[in-house]
Amino acid sequence: MSTKVYLDLEWTDYRLSWDPAEHDGIDLLRITAESVWLPDVVLLNNNDGNFDVALDINVVVSSDGSVRWQPPGIYRSSCSIQVTYFPFDWQNCTMVFSSYSYDSSEVSLQTGLGPDGQEQQEIHIHQGTFIENGQWEIIHKPSRLIQPPGDPRGGKEGQRQEVIFYLIIRRKPLFYLVNVIAPCILITLLAIFVFYLPPDAVILSVVVLNLHHRSPHTHQMPLWVRQIFIHKLPLYLRLKRPKPERDLMPEPPHCSSPGSGWGRGTDEYFIRKPPSDFLFPKPNRFQPELSAPDLRRFIDGPNRAVAPPPELREVVSSISYIARQLQEQEDHDALKEDWQFVAMVVDRLFLWTFIIFTSVGTLVIFLDATYHLPPPDPFP
Repeated sequence: MSTKVYLDLEWTDYRLSWDPAEHDGIDLLRITAESVWLPDVVLLNNNDGNFDVALDINVVVSSDGSVRWQPPGIYRSSCSIQVTYFPFDWQNCTMVFSSYSYDSSEVSLQTGLGPDGQEQQEIHIHQGTFIENGQWEIIHKPSRLIQPPGDPRGGKEGQRQEVIFYLIIRRKPLFYLVNVIAPCILITLLAIFVFYLPPDAVILSVVVLNLHHRSPHTHQMPLWVRQIFIHKLPLYLRLKRPKPERDLMPEPPHCSSPGSGWGRGTDEYFIRKPPSDFLFPKPNRFQPELSAPDLRRFIDGPNRAVAPPPELREVVSSISYIARQLQEQEDHDALKEDWQFVAMVVDRLFLWTFIIFTSVGTLVIFLDATYHLPPPDPFP
C-alpha cells in the first residue's frame, strides 16, 4: 500500500529554550533538521526498506524548547489481503510507527491532541489533497498507541512504544460485477443449455454416452433400471419418451383379374389367412411369441384340406423366417430404445443436479459475502 503521509512530530528539547526578551523578541526559529536531535520515528512495516523521509525540511523551534517537524513522505507498507469474499471484501491495512533507535525508557510516544485537548483516535485526512480511489473506499481510519507490558506510561528498557494507524478499506465491486461476475453467469447459463442437446451429438459425460450406446448384444437391462429410469423417474423430471418413427411400407397392389389355377389357389389361401398381426405381431416382450410355430400349426392343422402347392409352402416358410427376423429386430430396437431413453433420463437428472448445485452455491456465496461487512466500530 502506497500512502502519502505528512508526519507531524512534536517534542520538547530543553536545550533549545531561550528568553525572547533577551533576543529582540524572537520567539520562533527555523533551522535545518541536521542541527537538532530527531526522534527517528520510522515506519516499521515498510515494504521497500527505505526508512528515511522523502524530504528533509526545516524544523520549527519555539522559545519554550518545543520542536515541531512535519516531513512529507510516500510510504510503501505491506498489507496482507484476504480474498475469501472477493470482490465483496474489505481489508485492514496497518501502518506501524516507532522510534528506531530509542526504547520506551528513552522516548515516550503520544498521539496528537485534537481541538478539545484529547488524544486523537483516528487519522486526519486533508480533504483538499485527498483524491478518492476508484477501486477502494475508506470506511474507518482509527489509530492506537501500543504500550509495552507493565506501567502504561512508564518506560521499560528494551521495549518500544508503537503508534499503529489502521486503514480499513472496502472494495468497490461494480467493476468486477460487470467484467467478471456477469460473464461467468452467462457462461454458466450456456453450460445449462448444452444439456438440451442430444446426447449422441455432444459427449457431456462418459456415463450418458455409455448408456446411450448400449444394446441387447452387450448389456441386459436390469429390472430396477427399468422401474426407476423408465417408469418412475421421468414423471418427476417431466420427461416424455419420444415416439418411434415407423416407416410406412406401401401396400402391394391387389389383383382383380382372374388367373390360373395357381392364382386361384393363392387367392383361396390368402382369403382364409388370419390378420396381418399374426405374421407381424406387435412387440410385447412380456408375452409369449406368436410367429412361425403358430403359422405352422395353421398350415398343418384342420385346414389341410386346402393343400397348397410345394412352392407356396416354401414361400410361407420364407415368410415365417422373415417374420422371426423382423420380430427379433423389433425386440432389439425396442431394447436399444430403452437404453437410449435411460440415457435421456440420466442426462436430464444431471441437468437438474447441475442447476441446483450451481444456483445454491452461487446464492450461498453471494449471501455470505453480503453479510461480510466492515465492523461499525473498529475497537468494540
